[in-house]
Amino acid sequence: MVRRTGLTVTAAVVLTAVLGGCAAAEASSGVTVEAYVEPGGGAAARVSGAAPRSATIGIDGVTLTEDGAGLDDVPDGVGSLARTAATGGASPELLVSNYSDRIGDFSPAIGTALLGNAGHRTRVATALAAVAAREHVRGVQIDLESLRARDRAGLVAFAAALSDAVHERLGAHATVSMAVMASTTADGYRDTGYDLRGLGAHVDRFVLMTYDQHGPWSGPGTVGALPWAKRVVSAAEHQGLSARRIDLGIAGYGYVWGGSGDPQVSPASAATTAGRAARWSATNGEWSARLDDGRELHWSDARSYRARVALAEDLGLHGVALWSLNTLALPS
Repeated sequence: MVRRTGLTVTAAVVLTAVLGGCAAAEASSGVTVEAYVEPGGGAAARVSGAAPRSATIGIDGVTLTEDGAGLDDVPDGVGSLARTAATGGASPELLVSNYSDRIGDFSPAIGTALLGNAGHRTRVATALAAVAAREHVRGVQIDLESLRARDRAGLVAFAAALSDAVHERLGAHATVSMAVMASTTADGYRDTGYDLRGLGAHVDRFVLMTYDQHGPWSGPGTVGALPWAKRVVSAAEHQGLSARRIDLGIAGYGYVWGGSGDPQVSPASAATTAGRAARWSATNGEWSARLDDGRELHWSDARSYRARVALAEDLGLHGVALWSLNTLALPS
């Protein structure tokens, strides 16, 4: 979901309707709540605390092999986290991505290798459904990022194959959802491999990743400003997505520009570093700080979360999706 660094790794959550007797959790405003987590490092306790207030816990997850024809080994602890989520009343879902350890980022080449080959699509879809059944999850989320325009038709075909495989293996109530890189224009979505109207026939729910508006790959700026997030949602709706099938992504982290070390920071670390220099922007729904040593920070925290819950309600969206429990506990 987000570019992986030493601090945060992809882990997703998908909100779903009531599955297997799990009551759908809602934020205080009434929108449905999603949460994200990665196995290891105290994840079980985070999931245990968040599950009673989350409809679904999406778990990171499994990656595609470099040739796009299969799946890498599932990380240790996925099944255990799935059981913890279910015990707490949330529906666990498995994330699949084209993240590559070799390049340290999401791989366009892996995405194309999968999506451009019908045999690969069928083989991976069948394997994912089998893994989902084995790990006791109730659905799968597609998190294929940094795709290209030529991947659009293949992504729709893969979503169709995965939907068939998941429903056959897990049952009619299982979910297939998709994480979508944020764009503010129709061309932006198409250029990054998304035919949102076509995907809508096979995907239950779309998580718009309304974060990483700026990051270490750009100049300093907001992680995901509220006005920008509204434009992202509007562009997706104009491409055929219903508001009631959209979850608004929420960052639970920040970035620091300048200095050395990991550029990604937790909200608590950012606030400590910023000290009295921290400034809240009601317009952007984020914190920022410029330090005397030249460093600049932007971050999103519990206050930012609540501002985005309010935005999701105003826009009539299905819910919100917090990224992630590894850096921010689910706010009340």
